[in-house]
Amino acid sequence: MSADILKLSCKNFRSYGTLVLNFSSKFVVFCGENGAGKTNILEAISLFSSDRGLRKASLVDLNSIKAAPSSWSVDLVMERNRCKTFLSTRPQNGRRAAKIDNVFVDALSQFEEIVWILWVIPGMNNIFTGPIADRRSFFDHLASGRDKRHKHALKTLSKLQKERLHVIFHRKDETWLDVLEKKIAEENLKITASRLDFIATLEKTFQNYHSEFLRPRVSISGAIEKICETNNEENAIWEIANALKNSRFIDSEKQTTSISSQKTFWRIEHPKTSLESEKCSTGEQKAFLISLILAVMRIYQKSRVGVPILLLDDLMVHLDKTRRKNLVDELRTINVQTFLTGTDLYLFEELSGLSQTYSVQKSICTII
Repeated sequence: MSADILKLSCKNFRSYGTLVLNFSSKFVVFCGENGAGKTNILEAISLFSSDRGLRKASLVDLNSIKAAPSSWSVDLVMERNRCKTFLSTRPQNGRRAAKIDNVFVDALSQFEEIVWILWVIPGMNNIFTGPIADRRSFFDHLASGRDKRHKHALKTLSKLQKERLHVIFHRKDETWLDVLEKKIAEENLKITASRLDFIATLEKTFQNYHSEFLRPRVSISGAIEKICETNNEENAIWEIANALKNSRFIDSEKQTTSISSQKTFWRIEHPKTSLESEKCSTGEQKAFLISLILAVMRIYQKSRVGVPILLLDDLMVHLDKTRRKNLVDELRTINVQTFLTGTDLYLFEELSGLSQTYSVQKSICTII
């Protein structure tokens, strides 16, 4: 199984002054003590997503403390259709710049035309127990991997809602508010349709592929969804716009948009007991997360929106030997390049003979 990411180069990044790693396997393991620098490597790869990487760090935090400010850089060499593609990101004028084949591009999202990176990191179980907004953001990120218009619609909706609140509070221009609310209604409809399509595709993927990991039942609910359930597209736009019009006073008082797909609740339930994920065990929540990521990887392989890459940070330690084997078997079937970290080699016994393994000690990587 050939690699998709062929080379990673870092300069003045986190704990690394200079790091160059060449990859030749679908499985790459980094083994070492906590604090050795393993997660920093995964974070460097994760920067080729359109957000702030797996730690959501600021530009300043990414810089090595021993180097000049804003001097860090990360480069990837990828193979696509037997051709090499060169990706690069680094700070520039207070923001993160992006290059593809040595040419600056307008947005980080253009990386996702080439590579789509997902990760599982410690603490991600909080998606099922933490703030609802974090869960919504997580699932919208997954949905946007299948529908690249989804993320644009979310950004457009945010801008329109901010403009509407400004007009309500300052200008009180009812004609312009009518126009804005119709546009907001249209964007809400696009977002809801994309989410429902993603959920339907997820359910179909669960049905079509066997997995040993417990799969959750996923649904969405909210004011927008309720309107869409009982109306055709034209009527739904009118209903949403009218609801926004009727909520102008309260939205002005609270400085928020009370009727919005940004208030949608993502419900995750146990497939047999119908218990909501918040009430499920930690083990069940971990299984939900793994099964979701594996299913989404299958979806992305068919979506043609970038090559899927998976980062698993310190996951194996939370699985018993049987579950580790099940995960490796499924990853081999999916055939997605996967980067894994852990503190002990025994956690990766199931990958013996399949992986490229590095020992990481004090930010020095040595191939085993």
